[in-house]
Amino acid sequence: MTTPEPNLPGRGAADRTPVHLRRIECAGFARQDGLYDIEATLVDTKPQPLELVNKVVPAGEPIHQMRLCITIDLQRRIVDAWARSEHTPYPECNEVEDNYRRLIGLKIEPGFVQQVKQLFRGTAGCSHMTELLPAMASTAFQVVWTDGGYKGVDVQGSPSRTSPLGGCHALRLDGQIVQTYFKDHLEDPIP
Repeated sequence: MTTPEPNLPGRGAADRTPVHLRRIECAGFARQDGLYDIEATLVDTKPQPLELVNKVVPAGEPIHQMRLCITIDLQRRIVDAWARSEHTPYPECNEVEDNYRRLIGLKIEPGFVQQVKQLFRGTAGCSHMTELLPAMASTAFQVVWTDGGYKGVDVQGSPSRTSPLGGCHALRLDGQIVQTYFKDHLEDPIP
């Protein structure tokens, strides 16, 4: 099966053949105890059978299916964590699951991704599970900011993130969205 290449600027159209599919899904849940669960799943499949040294993975079946769940409080501190390897290329892959309990006590804030890359680098972790953590961190902010009741703008250079204001292009402090909806936080108003 081939699919046409999307017509992107500066690129000509060409037929393409799918060779790999990676799906990453993150979901956030409010718990009755006031905490939040952030759960992420990574699934790798191929449209053709994959011959590994120890087995053959049928076409469309998961090569990797990893699940990671963290429980956070409102300050985005991780109070619980667990990992599961549901489908793996090798039986030894699941031996690192308990290592992800080392996330407990960390706070999701600027520098978090570098911190987890250090914690789980090399053989200390699973590259696929560790890959889920940046997406989970971003999801954690979305979960905590669900109500839209932003408390203001974070101090420049602050390691704390309490508001999305000033954190991306659309919500820049000198931009149209802030001018229209968050006038109290506008820097250098738009003329």
